[in-house]
Amino acid sequence: MPDMCNLMSGWAREFDIDPVEIMQEALKEQLLDRFNPTTVDRDFMHGTETPEWLRFIIENPFWRSVIYELSEKYKSSQFLNYTIQRISDAGYQGEIASVATASTFVNVFSGVLLDSLDKLREEDDVELLERLPDLVKVCCQNEHTYLYTQVLLFRLMKTDRGLPLKRISKELESGVLEKFNKPPLVSTLRMLLAGASSSVASAISAILQSRTPSPGDLHKAYTSEPPPSTFFLRDPEFFEIMLSSIFVPSFKGGVVKQDHKEKYLWLVAYAASAHEDDDMITDTKDVRPTHEALSALEDVLSKKTAGTDLTPILGNLLVAIETPVASMALLYWIQFVIRETSYIETYFRSHEVPVPLLLIEEMAYKHPLQQTPIFATMVDFFEAPLELNPEIMMTYRKSILDRMIYLMQLNYVTPVLDYIQARARKMDQSLSMHFVKRVLEMVSGPYSKKFIEGMGQMIHEIAEVIKKSDAEPIVRAWIEEVVSQTDVDMQGPPNSASSSGSYDMSTFQSSSDTGPIMIIQALKRRLDEVRR
Repeated sequence: MPDMCNLMSGWAREFDIDPVEIMQEALKEQLLDRFNPTTVDRDFMHGTETPEWLRFIIENPFWRSVIYELSEKYKSSQFLNYTIQRISDAGYQGEIASVATASTFVNVFSGVLLDSLDKLREEDDVELLERLPDLVKVCCQNEHTYLYTQVLLFRLMKTDRGLPLKRISKELESGVLEKFNKPPLVSTLRMLLAGASSSVASAISAILQSRTPSPGDLHKAYTSEPPPSTFFLRDPEFFEIMLSSIFVPSFKGGVVKQDHKEKYLWLVAYAASAHEDDDMITDTKDVRPTHEALSALEDVLSKKTAGTDLTPILGNLLVAIETPVASMALLYWIQFVIRETSYIETYFRSHEVPVPLLLIEEMAYKHPLQQTPIFATMVDFFEAPLELNPEIMMTYRKSILDRMIYLMQLNYVTPVLDYIQARARKMDQSLSMHFVKRVLEMVSGPYSKKFIEGMGQMIHEIAEVIKKSDAEPIVRAWIEEVVSQTDVDMQGPPNSASSSGSYDMSTFQSSSDTGPIMIIQALKRRLDEVRR
C-alpha cells in the first residue's frame, strides 16, 4: 500500500492536484472500512497519560473529522468516546455540536451546549435556522439530554433578555417529537418547567395535543384574580390552534359557537398583549384594543363569503393588519381563501396584483417577525396547482415572485435566494429571468459570497435566455461590480477552461469552493461562450 500511495501522489502532482488531500481521503476510506472498535479499545485504552500521537490527532482538523465520522458509526467505542472528550477539552466544542456521541458525557455535552447557545444568541433568523439542526440533533439524542437542555433554557428565559431562547426551546420540542413521538412528554415537561398550576397545565396540554380548542377552564383561570402568567399561553401552536378555529372555516371542529368564540378571542388578545413586570404585576391596558381589533376582523370576515371579492372590505383588512395578532389571523384566513376556494380562478386578472398578495406584502412590511410564515405562505401559493391556462398561471406566479423579491428588499434575502436557486431548474426560464433582472436592478455591493454563489448559479442556468434579452447589460454590470469588490484580475489560471475555449457545469460547481472571483470568472466565460 505505501508504494501505491507514492505512485498516486506522483500522478496527483503531474495533474497539479494536491496529493495530501488525495491521500487523506483514501486513508479515511480505509479507516472507515477497517476500523475494529473492540481491538482498538483493547490495545489503546490503558495508561493514564494521553499519548503524543493522540495529541497530534486532536490538533489536526483532518484527523478530528475522521474521529467524528468513526464515532457516529461506532457509538460505544471507549477509545472514540475518550477522544471526543479530549477534543472537547481542547476547545473544539463548536465542531462536535453535530456529533451524536457529544451527548455521552455530561461535561462534553455541557461544553457543546453552552458554546452553541453562546453563538446562537448573536445570530439573525437566517443564521439561526442553519445552526439549529446540529443543536437539536445533540440535545435530542435521548430523554435526559432533552430534559437537561430544557431545564437550562427555562431558567435562562427568566433572566434579563432571556425570552428569545423560547424559540430554541420550541425547536427542541419539535425535534424530540419527531424522534420519540411522545407528545405527553413534551407538553407535560413544558408546563412543569414553567411552573403552571395543574388545572392550567392540563387545559393547555389538552389543547396542544388534540389541536382542538377547549378554553373553558383557561378563560375562568385568566379572568380570576390573580391571573396565571401569560407565559403559559405564549406558545406558537396555541396561537395557531385558537386563531385557526375562529378564522379558518375548514379547521377541524366545525363552526364555533358565538359564546365560545368570544372566549377564544379574549384569551388570544390576553396572551398577545398582557404584560408582566418584574414583580409579576400584570398590565392589561393593551388587551381591550387587541380584543376589539380581533373581534372587528372576525365580524368582517364572518359576513364575507369565502372566495368572493375582497375590494369592498379592503379598508377594514388594512386596519386589522396594524395589530400583530390580527395580522396573523388574517394570514391564516388568506391561506384558506387561496388554497381552498376558487378566488384566484375567479378574480385574478393578469394586469392586476391579487388583493390577498397585496395584503401579505403589507403584513411583511408592518411586522418583520412575521416574514418567515409569510414567505412559507408565498412558497405554498407559488407551488400550488390552479385551474388556470398556462399564460395566466405564469403571470400569477410572477406576481408571487415579485412579492418574494419585495421580501428581499425588507432584508429577508437568504431564504428567498436559497429557495429560488433550488427551484431554478424546475422553474420556467422566463420566471428565473424575471427574478434575476429584478434583483440585480435593486441590489448594490458589497455582496456576500453566498449571494454571489446563488445569483451566479441562477445566471449560469439561464445564460442563453439572458443573451436574447435586455438583461445582459444588467448582468454584465453586476459581474464588473463583483470584480471591483474582490479587486482581483479577471483572467483565469492557465489551465482553466477559458484557455481551452470549453466550458462545462463542473467547472462552475468546483469553482464555488475557491471564492467569489472564481465563480465570476466561470460565469463570464459562460456568457462569452454563449455569445460566440
